[in-house]
Amino acid sequence: MLKHDAHKRALDRLESLVDVKHLARCERLQEAAWAGEAVEHLPAIVSFPTPPEWPTYPFTPTWDDLEANFMTGLAHAYGGALLKDDRLFTISPDRGVVTIPETFGVPSVVTDQGRSMSEGLGSLEAIEALIDRGVPDLRPRTVVDELEDFAREVLGQYEKLSQVVHVFMADTQGPFDLAALAWGHGILTALYDHPDTVHRLLDLMTEAYIAYSHHRKQRLGEALTSGYHCCGLKLARGGVHLSDDSAVLCSAEIYREFIQPYNARALAPFAGGWLHFCGNGNHILDQMLATRGVNAIHLGNPDHCDLLELYGRCRAAGTCLMWSGSLDRAGELRAQTGGHPTGLIVLTENRYQSRDLKTALADLERIRTYKPITKAPY
Repeated sequence: MLKHDAHKRALDRLESLVDVKHLARCERLQEAAWAGEAVEHLPAIVSFPTPPEWPTYPFTPTWDDLEANFMTGLAHAYGGALLKDDRLFTISPDRGVVTIPETFGVPSVVTDQGRSMSEGLGSLEAIEALIDRGVPDLRPRTVVDELEDFAREVLGQYEKLSQVVHVFMADTQGPFDLAALAWGHGILTALYDHPDTVHRLLDLMTEAYIAYSHHRKQRLGEALTSGYHCCGLKLARGGVHLSDDSAVLCSAEIYREFIQPYNARALAPFAGGWLHFCGNGNHILDQMLATRGVNAIHLGNPDHCDLLELYGRCRAAGTCLMWSGSLDRAGELRAQTGGHPTGLIVLTENRYQSRDLKTALADLERIRTYKPITKAPY
């Protein structure tokens, strides 16, 4: 099954490192955080560069190479096996953001630096034709199917890995992100020039999001209302992930009309899920937190927010906060809550990533004792 002996050796080592009981405790801890229940310690997932002994590949070689995609995707689990933080072992077919747009025939650009991005159809006529064709047939076999099957077949050869590594569905984005990927940047002016067409496109992308999520979950045998996700996370209240990266470019008024209702509709069949966005979304954050089904929130650029203030808003909304920003005020939060704050999971990503395993071990201890961690310079 595996073409390279180095990959087999790496998997054998990962199998030997697996602590099934520890991972079961991590899953219960994450579920408690989602539910707003008491936690035994602050859940933390600490990122650090993949150690050199684990084989990984740039994005373009993994595009059609099942084995390279699988090994690169499993690197996060290997890091967790070494560190023993609070992550679960999760892996997904990594095709970037274009999995659903490609089912519509929207062409993709693939590079190591930018990963995958849809080219966008550009014209109103092309978008109208796409809308008229409706939701694509999801039954024909794709590379995503092959990647899922490859992962499950390889993992099935290992007693412990087959139990603890969860294959979750490929990136689905969200209704407005999907519409923006299909149309291109012209959708931002189309919101004003062709609002009816944008609504029709969003209606289609919402139905496609729901249909694709149903299809993938059914194929993977994953429950509709829960599941697993990137970064080693459990989806404990709601079964899907929704991205609103393009939404931060819109006003609060546009968000209220064109984005919020479609997000709620997309989340409804799955009892909700988590919402992610990059950029500065402070002008629409209240609407995000008020959207029915948004049970957790994650910021790609958390330094636009203050931990204490955002945590308070999330708790008031009954929303779990996946925090990947500064911990300079973590001690204040501990004092304010009078114990381990629940409804909070710390992810150290991007500029808060540790330099190596040794630093990650120290950072994990700092997080659990509510001390700040270093922010890397640009």
